[in-house]
Amino acid sequence: MATTGQSAPHVKARRDKPAEYPERFPVPDHLVGWESAYPAYDPPYYVSPVVLENDSSRNPAGWADPEQLSPADAPQESLCGALRHDERGRALNSAGRTGLAGRGLLGKWGPNYAADPIITRINRRENRLELLAIQRRDNGQWAIPGGMVDRGELVTRTLARELVEETGVSLDMERARFIYQGYVDDPRNTDHAWMETTAKHLHLDPDMAEQLEPRAGSDARAVRWLPLTAETIASLYASHCVLVKKALELLCQGGRTGMSEADRQLVQALLHVV
Repeated sequence: MATTGQSAPHVKARRDKPAEYPERFPVPDHLVGWESAYPAYDPPYYVSPVVLENDSSRNPAGWADPEQLSPADAPQESLCGALRHDERGRALNSAGRTGLAGRGLLGKWGPNYAADPIITRINRRENRLELLAIQRRDNGQWAIPGGMVDRGELVTRTLARELVEETGVSLDMERARFIYQGYVDDPRNTDHAWMETTAKHLHLDPDMAEQLEPRAGSDARAVRWLPLTAETIASLYASHCVLVKKALELLCQGGRTGMSEADRQLVQALLHVV
């Protein structure tokens, strides 16, 4: 199973939640894994009304799985490998207990696949590293622009499509560098539905970046070149802070033409404080 480098198992998926979710059942670190006996575990069940309204078996335009999913149709694998299942045949979160049963705000039982394009540049005027970021409408946090992979869609296509939809920026994501693929510690996650993503990174030449004209799409409250500091990276949505740090680490390892030694030192100085 791929990891995002966190020291504790999915912290945000146990301690954070969207406002509409009920309170999560407490899950201490040592009882997160399904292999650990937890006889008192009794998480509340919740599926958002918006998910039920988009049940694809009743709504032709719906994007969500039916509420009553046949065990035969339950996913058996994810990006993290083979999945466990409960006594009703529902796939269990690959990272362990979350304190909440059901699907919450997620449409698919089991893994919900996303793609995250990480776009960075050096701002020459300010001599700083910046991330093309969106401000989420649901909680106001700054985040990597990204979204869900459509059924049958290539991830590189999703990366480019979501970038255009959320920032108005069109880039060739085939050139982007692979960063991560696997589980995401997301506050929407539940025991039976969770986020998994593929993240790729594209570092733009300053002149090319200057030609872009970002504009917020329908899913974003705002879009901007976000200055990257220890504070802004730490406050990014979900596991995005870990993804950005991984991108910067690989950026420093070389292999990218056109990046000056001064630029590399700028990135390394940032990594020393995050």
